[in-house]
Amino acid sequence: MNRIDLWLQDNLLTPRPNDFYARVKPMGNIKIEDIAKEIIKGGSEHNEATIIDILSRSNQVIIEKMAQGYSVNTGVFHGHLTVNGVFNGVTDRFNPEEHRLIASFTSSNELREELKKTQVEILGKQTGEPVIGKVIDSLSENEDSIITPKNVIIVKGNRLKVAGEDASVGVYLINQSDDTLHKCDQIISNDPKQLMVMVPALSAGNYELEIITQYSSGHNFKKTVSKTQFEHILIVE
Repeated sequence: MNRIDLWLQDNLLTPRPNDFYARVKPMGNIKIEDIAKEIIKGGSEHNEATIIDILSRSNQVIIEKMAQGYSVNTGVFHGHLTVNGVFNGVTDRFNPEEHRLIASFTSSNELREELKKTQVEILGKQTGEPVIGKVIDSLSENEDSIITPKNVIIVKGNRLKVAGEDASVGVYLINQSDDTLHKCDQIISNDPKQLMVMVPALSAGNYELEIITQYSSGHNFKKTVSKTQFEHILIVE
């Protein structure tokens, strides 16, 4: 039986003191190697390398077909392309500076049915832990999506202040392809509700934002570090 846990967070968008919103307790990231191991546990006769090769080839076909304009139904999601931007007249041409192709995904019927069967447990109000609510790229003004290397991102939330003497304290961007950690050495603004952080010179890829701090609302640091990961993957193009 599937089961997820939810933490309740203060809803800062309303003045009512008893308004909360829920966040799914993170259980970690699943990569293609992990999927292969789960398939083997399920009884597959193929070895891990073969399964990884098949899954990788499947992903590449999906990427290529969607980039060619096909709609793709994998059994997990239905994917298709949409276009952002305004065209000035019927003779206007596609301009990458003004228009963008966006991959749009919708949950499949199978996934939606599985979610209906998932048990949900409310863990109560999460207190004392940092919460990342939104990440804004200062150059493009994109929210929770594309970030620009060597430029500033604005991180909004609660209890975010980076403080403490533990060597691990800091703001990190983790490359999802190889798990390499890139520390953001330059923190321009460091407040509990907002950070302004310079993004390192990152290569193209998908990144997870992680904040590690010993910040406490009092005058003393916490004895142990608190870690929080942003629920959205940030993209470097």
